[in-house]
Amino acid sequence: MTRKRVAGACLSVFVAAATLSGTALAKDFKVDLTTSLTLIDQAKKVAAAEHARVAIAIVDAGGNLVSFQKMDGTQLGSVELAIRKAKTSVSFSRPTVDMEHALNGGNYMIATLPNALPAGGGYPIIVNNEVVGALGLSGGEGQTDARLAQAAVTAIVPPSNTNTTE
Repeated sequence: MTRKRVAGACLSVFVAAATLSGTALAKDFKVDLTTSLTLIDQAKKVAAAEHARVAIAIVDAGGNLVSFQKMDGTQLGSVELAIRKAKTSVSFSRPTVDMEHALNGGNYMIATLPNALPAGGGYPIIVNNEVVGALGLSGGEGQTDARLAQAAVTAIVPPSNTNTTE
């Protein structure tokens, strides 16, 4: 097993154990390069299991891009979309699919929000009810992207017991 895989596995176990025990604080959890690469690896596994090709972006709590990867064969348009979905999710503290559903339900104000992409595939990274970053994923239709993004994040960071929508 490579050093990178061992570090990723240890990080996954630590994050899951600490979050479940309630001892991890958002200030202690960093969306850094190591964490973001672990999240990207998980997103690639989830996507590959469904024969999907996706672009994956991870941003920190400030919406700054920490890491990005595009699977071979992913459409080029997905590069910018993955980044925008991650930034939208962290900026509005919710999965972007919630915004897509609101727009489709007639809440057209969602379309006027600055720098927002109301399309499924952005999912916040929440530790102890605080948004510490987000994952953006693009390559398929919105519902598929949303499901894959959520699966990738929750496999590494179990969901907080708070609803992300207001």
